[in-house]
Amino acid sequence: MDTKISTKSLKILLAPFIFAGVFMFQACTKNKHTKNLSNIDTKMKIERFEQELFSCKSVSDIVRLSETKPDFYKVFTENIIASNVQFPDATDADIAVELYKYISHQDMDSLYKITQKEFNNFQSYSNELLKASKYILNYFPEDTIDEVTTFISTFHYGAVYDQQSKKFGVGLDMYLGSKFEVYTLLNPENFPLYRIKKFEPYRIVPNCIQTYVDVKVPEHISTTFIDQAIYEGKKLYLLDLLLPEYHDSLKINYLFNQIEWCQNQEENIWSYLVQEEELFNSDKNEYQKRYFNDGPFTAPFGNESSPRTGAWVGWQIVRNYMENHPKISIHQLLNNSNHMEIFQESRYRP
Repeated sequence: MDTKISTKSLKILLAPFIFAGVFMFQACTKNKHTKNLSNIDTKMKIERFEQELFSCKSVSDIVRLSETKPDFYKVFTENIIASNVQFPDATDADIAVELYKYISHQDMDSLYKITQKEFNNFQSYSNELLKASKYILNYFPEDTIDEVTTFISTFHYGAVYDQQSKKFGVGLDMYLGSKFEVYTLLNPENFPLYRIKKFEPYRIVPNCIQTYVDVKVPEHISTTFIDQAIYEGKKLYLLDLLLPEYHDSLKINYLFNQIEWCQNQEENIWSYLVQEEELFNSDKNEYQKRYFNDGPFTAPFGNESSPRTGAWVGWQIVRNYMENHPKISIHQLLNNSNHMEIFQESRYRP
């Protein structure tokens, strides 16, 4: 990481908006996107930043940590836990003092011990991230991601991708399981039950890859529902390629049975969108809120529906498009900003 790193180069998956048999929702069978990548020689280094941080016994130790880990220390103090250690005109020395106070608090010490008990060994997650990084390298040779840093975010961030250094970061405190009682004591506006249910360890890898995808897919200012749907569909299709062995639920960050609801209701969803003339709705505030924002369900389809059905529909459209155009590369798809063309040529009609 460059020590002049800006927040623009750091893609963060906000915890309130977020993903032996650890990866219990991985698909059991291979699909057409699965590849033999044994010829790609790369490794994944694990940096346990939280262990080094909480082993500091003085402010001087904190200062030394800032010198030995300058890149992530800067990201950590300026972005991840800025609200805990930053204040106007704070000097580096001031921040070191505040950071020492932060780790010395009994609640933080308790949280650290809990995360270490749960994630004493991070190797299984590193292995899965390595597999995903090989898929990334297969499609995007310019992106060699070979390091993951673990940290404690005080319930701010679950996954981080630093575009400049090409490294992943994982906020361990956001994956302590939905039954971790502290989550229910946090601000319910930011931590409603449907979000808490997603704070499970098996979502670490797909959440990390999601942060990469958010950076990799060119930003697009949508003008209609279908425009936004294709944009979201591109990102989900890229996840198909990078996580071919994972269940679709983890790619779109759904809970149990929510994918199945979409599949069972696909024709009804589409009929409603057509009949209500939603496909070319140009009121972004309206269609974004109703069909694309995170939530417990999609309001027009009732409380039993799945959330973000607009994104799910876009995913199916892009899948159809790529199925109909097997010679189109992922790069061509991502760089094609003519979303109406993609929609028309997908011939999507469930």
